[in-house]
Amino acid sequence: MAANEPILWITLLVMLLGLLGSVLPGLPGVPLIFAAALVYAYITGFEVVGALILVLLGLFALLAFVADFVGTAYGARRFGASNWGMTGGAIGGLIGTLAGALFFGIGALFGLLAGTIGGVFAGEYLRRRRRASSAGEQTRVRSVRGSSRGDWRRTSRAAGGVLVGYLFSTVAQVILGLLSVIVFVIALIY
Repeated sequence: MAANEPILWITLLVMLLGLLGSVLPGLPGVPLIFAAALVYAYITGFEVVGALILVLLGLFALLAFVADFVGTAYGARRFGASNWGMTGGAIGGLIGTLAGALFFGIGALFGLLAGTIGGVFAGEYLRRRRRASSAGEQTRVRSVRGSSRGDWRRTSRAAGGVLVGYLFSTVAQVILGLLSVIVFVIALIY
């Protein structure tokens, strides 16, 4: 065990970073904890941390990703996003996650949040334009003047719902991150 002690401390440090990433955008959080456990298990020949523990930690990482996606989408819907806004938020969240993780270096979670908010706005904008173009020219002018403020207020409220959903998903991230670290430490002890 003494030969693996530096590896253990590095693993625990990376897991601590993962816990910070559960709260701060830009760090992957629970997936980072899972990756640290996986690397530790591989380096130590799966002697202490076996397949069952890795499957459980992988499940926690998957649940954390789903909690982010569902939390932000549910928050948008709960606060008034239409189907167009929900679809835009889902597409924007997916694009934001990939772009944030792969290209911009801002992190998948921050990309998810920014992409979902942008997608909700884009979806609601497209819905509004479609509704205005399907009405007659005179109706469109009245509609845009009369309901423009209400539509954008509703869209802003839906985007605020994304933030509320993100906060709930952050709580889920923290809980899943703590559970992951606890399961890993218990596997080391027993």
